[in-house]
Amino acid sequence: MGQALVPGSRTASPEVLEALCSYSLQSPASSWGPASNLRCNWAVDAEAWQPPGGSLGEEFNLLLSQLPQSEQVSVLAVPALQDRKRSLLGRLLVLRACALALGAVDFSQVQLGRTKGKKPFLRHPLPPGLPNFNFNVSHDGRWVVLASDALHLVGVDVSAPQSARGDREDDTFLDDLYTVIHESEAAMIRAQGTVSGRYAVFQRIWSAKESVTKAIGQGVDFGLERIEVTLIDEASPDSRGSSRTSLWAKLFWPSSPREAKRSSPAESSEELPQQQRRKRLRASVCIDMWPRRDWDIWQEELPGGHWVSVALGPIEEAVDADGVFTATLRLPGLGGPAGLEKAKAAKARDLVAKDSHSKEGGQSLTQLQRLPEETPTAGFQVLTLDALLPAEVAKTFRELRTSQFG
Repeated sequence: MGQALVPGSRTASPEVLEALCSYSLQSPASSWGPASNLRCNWAVDAEAWQPPGGSLGEEFNLLLSQLPQSEQVSVLAVPALQDRKRSLLGRLLVLRACALALGAVDFSQVQLGRTKGKKPFLRHPLPPGLPNFNFNVSHDGRWVVLASDALHLVGVDVSAPQSARGDREDDTFLDDLYTVIHESEAAMIRAQGTVSGRYAVFQRIWSAKESVTKAIGQGVDFGLERIEVTLIDEASPDSRGSSRTSLWAKLFWPSSPREAKRSSPAESSEELPQQQRRKRLRASVCIDMWPRRDWDIWQEELPGGHWVSVALGPIEEAVDADGVFTATLRLPGLGGPAGLEKAKAAKARDLVAKDSHSKEGGQSLTQLQRLPEETPTAGFQVLTLDALLPAEVAKTFRELRTSQFG
């Protein structure tokens, strides 16, 4: 897997769709929340967390104690406190995602691995209902973010504004970018009327490139100059997904789109604070000059002017020199989100036209109905610190905070 990027848009075969329908595509319900399809987008505000005593205090060490010993050593080896906090929070997000996928009450079952390119993954045990469960983490400035998926390769990258990075707010950032920025991308940047506007467009372009390379598992070694980004400024996914949703609604949920939404797998969000819906945007990419419609890139601006990009693409493009990570991806051939959605719709039309009234055809339609939509409808969810911890530890954490702050 991952040795060459083949241009085009892969479409899942009927055999692959049949295999996909054999998976539940749900995690078990647990103390982390209800059953989930593990298409998670989570963010933690690292800047807002000011643990008393820094990394020597009780609060920091309670969170640190949830990591395996080797991971604790890695966190404490980071020199600056701000970076140490981000490192710790990123690792806790990973453990939370894995525990949610497994339906585990704590992190004791979770065995993590890393590829030669340092991409983390769940080595053991594998979640039975989630064939291609994988995740990615990023941090910059104020935010630490995680994205996960059970079907496609996923990468995430967050980019902070100049002010959050401690940089001077001017256009000098452009001076060092001409080796990795295409002329079309530079034109999008130059079209903005202010420094902050130009840098925001640069953030979106850069994070889109990074999210793809991180999904593949090579990071900047892949060559950011190989990727050309086009920003697609349209309304939030509700409008983009309307055509896809209407197709599924006609086939499965003729009563109303609202019923369709209720039929989709539950999201683990009950522990999250209420927040205002933020606008989600899209980007498309060309790789080595080829348009790549089998990669979907969604973007969102988090508070404080941070832009985050999530890339979803074919799992065949994972780069894993040792083959241990790719061995955990049990269902190849799904392609990217757009291709899978197209294949699902074609299969549904075929079943409706031919044999939906037969027992076997009705079961197949029910199985297709259960599959999650490929158009993401939920933005990033901001998690509180206690939401990162197993229930008993979270209780101890809240008690500690009460004793510290009253």
